[in-house]
Amino acid sequence: MKIFETTLRDGEQAAFIHLEPRQKADIAVSLEAMGVDIIDAGFPIASTLDWEGAYAIADATNKVQLSVAARHIPKDIKAAYSAVKHHIDRSRLATWVMPYELYTRHANDFNIRRRIIDSSRKVVIYGREIFPAVQYYLVYCGNRDKDFLRELACEVADAGATCITIADSQSTLNPDSLASLVSFIKESLPTSIDISIHCHNNMGLALTNTVAAIKAGANQVEATIGGMGDAGGNTSLEQILAYASYFEKNNPLFQSGCRLDSLYKIACELSKLTGFQFASNQPFIGPDTFTVETGIHHSLAEKIPNSTFDLKVIGRNIESIVGRHSGIVGLRNKLQEIGVDTSSINFHILYSKVMEASETEGTVSNDTLLRLVKEM
Repeated sequence: MKIFETTLRDGEQAAFIHLEPRQKADIAVSLEAMGVDIIDAGFPIASTLDWEGAYAIADATNKVQLSVAARHIPKDIKAAYSAVKHHIDRSRLATWVMPYELYTRHANDFNIRRRIIDSSRKVVIYGREIFPAVQYYLVYCGNRDKDFLRELACEVADAGATCITIADSQSTLNPDSLASLVSFIKESLPTSIDISIHCHNNMGLALTNTVAAIKAGANQVEATIGGMGDAGGNTSLEQILAYASYFEKNNPLFQSGCRLDSLYKIACELSKLTGFQFASNQPFIGPDTFTVETGIHHSLAEKIPNSTFDLKVIGRNIESIVGRHSGIVGLRNKLQEIGVDTSSINFHILYSKVMEASETEGTVSNDTLLRLVKEM
């Protein structure tokens, strides 16, 4: 399972997110150290800052593969090349032709599909003259005729595309329909062609759709830290990697070279740079996801081996707090955690005091807890 990390392009499409070239370079260095296979360096023709961002990413990294996006227009492709030309040996062009057959103005154009194929072949052939690899995007897959998508995929593969992305641009596919489409397209392509999957999360299905696509034959996953992206966002990098390591650890289809222990650190770095706030309980990277009141559920989880995903794998630990859901065992553990000698404490009395405090404070702070102990 190759990881195509697209936080620095598609992730930046999230509302109010703007990264400077130097910031992109810093994040790219962290992503390379983490072990992603490809970094999406951006869309150089879009603006001077986008070009500088792609250039900075290429210049700051050493071995990771780079992807630069361009429309099927020569000036776009030349701009993409100029941003990574000093690292062209590890670069690829990512390109596409829009689904013009869906446009109302082309409703009566019976030649539109042939024109899309011709334009697609032309851009792939031109791209391969400059880049060692070309990744072609089948955009808006959930809205298009699957027979035409397969024909288009076969044509661009014949023209020299090395990777074909099946992109559910509008979140209109579910796990069954996406898996069926992946299998349908893959069976007609040479085995040397990588099949990439690009899902959006407007319906909350990005992770499950991605898993289904991999099982159906996709071997490259496009994802962003925290699922950042426009609308509902993208497939979450940490979620697909955690899923793979926990549920599919013996399945070769889900093996990757990524180190998960730096995920949380990178997410925090990204949040600090952009001001983007992940949900407090967002899986794996939310600031409060592993903050728990010391109660029966926490106690049982500690006693049952392998009861859940090992948080240390992603560089996190359980942080316990005390409140009205806490029990005596949890209260004792919390006091020991903050360095209090519990050997002489009457926990039944202390527990009553803690419950009284929780009625007004909700969560009982360490300071309040220490004060209650001293007052006994």
